Amino acid sequence: MNIDVMKNSRWVPFVSGALVLASVSLLFFAVSPLRERISSENIEVQKFNAKNENDLRKISNLPEYRSQSVAISEDIKKIKLLLPADRVVDFIREMEDISKTTGGTVSITKGNDLTESRKSFGGSTAATARSSSASTSATGSGGTVDVGFLNKLPDGKTLGLTLTFSGTYAESVNYLHKVETAPYFLSILSFDIRPTARDTSQVPGRSDLFSAPSGGVNPTVTAGSAQDSVDAVFSIVVYLE
Repeated sequence: MNIDVMKNSRWVPFVSGALVLASVSLLFFAVSPLRERISSENIEVQKFNAKNENDLRKISNLPEYRSQSVAISEDIKKIKLLLPADRVVDFIREMEDISKTTGGTVSITKGNDLTESRKSFGGSTAATARSSSASTSATGSGGTVDVGFLNKLPDGKTLGLTLTFSGTYAESVNYLHKVETAPYFLSILSFDIRPTARDTSQVPGRSDLFSAPSGGVNPTVTAGSAQDSVDAVFSIVVYLE
């Protein structure tokens, strides 16, 4: 009996070792890959949740994106465009139509383009503008008028126009604003706004490009009867294609 027990006890370490080896093998070949699979699946679940939250956030921002799109579309319409050379007549008529919406009357004559304007002021480089009615210009050496903003304007093919406007002061300012914000690439070179002379009902006018009088005689424009009636002259350049 004792001999049998002793014989059986000799196999106990081997059996224990085999059980330990089997457990380690099971952990290595079964449990470890399972843990890695669980970890990988957990990462994928986190990625899915993050993507889902991001999509929900984008959906909630759709109204804001739409409003931004509408604002951008409106801004695109306001981009100042180069004027095609074959649409100059249409542009002049458009400037005349603007005066009808603001009140007052306007006549349009050809003025100096950008190159001619620069030459007429001696190519000055000071960064100032000039207005006959409210001068903001400085006097440089030799008594020349500094209009350096001309040199800061981009080079290109331009058309110079002189817009002679008659109406109230408010109408003239509104007209100038509408011209400056028209959907064209243009610059206001100078402006001169003066009260209409009170001692006459007729003030000198300028020849209109569409109704040039024969014999070189300028037409006359009936002055307004309002006390704030003014005569304004706006010199502009329009950039052409």
